[in-house]
Amino acid sequence: MSLAVSKGSLPILPKSHDKTLASKASLEIASFLSKDKKKDIMFVMKRGNRKEVFFYLSPAIVTILFRTLVQISEGNAVTIVPIHAELTTQEAADLLNVSRPFLIRLLEREKVPFHKVGRHRRILFKDLLKYRDRSKEKSRKAREALTKQAQELDMGY
Repeated sequence: MSLAVSKGSLPILPKSHDKTLASKASLEIASFLSKDKKKDIMFVMKRGNRKEVFFYLSPAIVTILFRTLVQISEGNAVTIVPIHAELTTQEAADLLNVSRPFLIRLLEREKVPFHKVGRHRRILFKDLLKYRDRSKEKSRKAREALTKQAQELDMGY
């Protein structure tokens, strides 16, 4: 299996064997993460008759690996995007799960910062995440207000 790590790479959908291995590995890693959250975790790699390789990873890095394995075990394609990456409007729209015209309206209304490279708009991944988090928080507050109102009106919620 290969993971996309460079900008412009397409994610590869995991095959059945990938999902099985990722599921087993994520279960093993979960048990290590839950024990001592401050100690580094040692990994051992071996393929066939080749020499074993030992290395340590911090709990933060192992958590990233764990989350990646969980996604793969569920059959989801995974792409790693550096926080400072610049995205095209289509890439940004895909990450937000919205249409490109909707994203462009957000840019034009200055809801998400962007800059131009020639005629093309580019959005920093970190700015897109900030917008997504603000949007989720706004939705959460609206749901809470509606729930409170429904309870006050004794609507059975």
